[in-house]
Amino acid sequence: MKTHCVILIPALDPPFSFKSYLEELIEAGFEKIIVVDDGSSDKRMFQEIESYSQIIVLTHEHNFGKGKALRTGLQYYKEHFDYQCYYGIVTADSDGQHLCGDVIKVAQYLEESSENLILGVRDFDQNNVPFKSRFGNKVTSLIFRLVLGISVSDTQTGLRGIPNNMIDMCLSIGGDRFEYETAMLIEAAHEHKIQEETIHTVYYEENKGTHFHPIKDSIKIYKLLFQTFLSYVLVALSSFLIDITLFAFCSKVVLTDLTERIIVSTIIARILSGTYNYLMNRNIVFASKQSYSSTAVQYLMLCIIQMFCSAFLLKMATVVLHLDEVIMKVIIDTILFFVSYAIQKCFIFKKRNEYGKKN
Repeated sequence: MKTHCVILIPALDPPFSFKSYLEELIEAGFEKIIVVDDGSSDKRMFQEIESYSQIIVLTHEHNFGKGKALRTGLQYYKEHFDYQCYYGIVTADSDGQHLCGDVIKVAQYLEESSENLILGVRDFDQNNVPFKSRFGNKVTSLIFRLVLGISVSDTQTGLRGIPNNMIDMCLSIGGDRFEYETAMLIEAAHEHKIQEETIHTVYYEENKGTHFHPIKDSIKIYKLLFQTFLSYVLVALSSFLIDITLFAFCSKVVLTDLTERIIVSTIIARILSGTYNYLMNRNIVFASKQSYSSTAVQYLMLCIIQMFCSAFLLKMATVVLHLDEVIMKVIIDTILFFVSYAIQKCFIFKKRNEYGKKN
């Protein structure tokens, strides 16, 4: 079987079986395999596999992390391979978790769907999955859905099919360790379809061969997942402070002699604080590149709809259900706060694809 995909494998002190794994991939028909030695202490295996004509070994003198190793391989692919001859790259791990048959499957799907990010996903409900792996992935998948609105069943799978039209995007992503793969999913979800394909779930000796640091790497991943939402919360709080400060300044200092000073002060404060909130969300929180005119109109409509929804739901809760208006306002506005975040992220300030294609 002749394949039209390049295999990319980052490796740090791989097991003895790594050589036979590469030989199996070659026998299966993969003609080009990029192996990135990410600062391994023992170089003998890399010297051996470098003799194979199908294998290209790239070396990091020091250990930088999986993310950096993947970018090194992707950059080499971009500079040395013809996009007219290859559909893209299939990434795999060096610890034997990704069976040759599953690599072939992902490569085939990549050739058939050359515009999608292909994920080889594992079944974490199987008995052979270590508890920390099962728990960690399920929690991360839940956060992906709730905070980012992205449905991914295996967020840390290393078996991925990356088409040519996503290479530049992947090279632009930061992060040197395992958080890089999380960032790839977040970026891909903006403008590309993520396609999941089930693969075998393989763990050797409770996954002792992994270089994933449970605390350090988890912090980096969750920081990445929550940074947009936390920025959104901080902007909302600062907008509230601006609104209150401007209202107090106008009503108590500037407009003291005006009959309708409360109403006028409220309008002035809300316009200025709302403008600040819009600009911060557009430029800082969501880093949108869409035009100000289109996003400003949508943002204004969202604010108006949110205001009427709050009033209507509060009236229903207090008049019909006879609930306490203060408690219900806190609950309703909190829910609308999260809804507003999702709408702004997924629709109003949705990122557009800015990554060019190589001819």
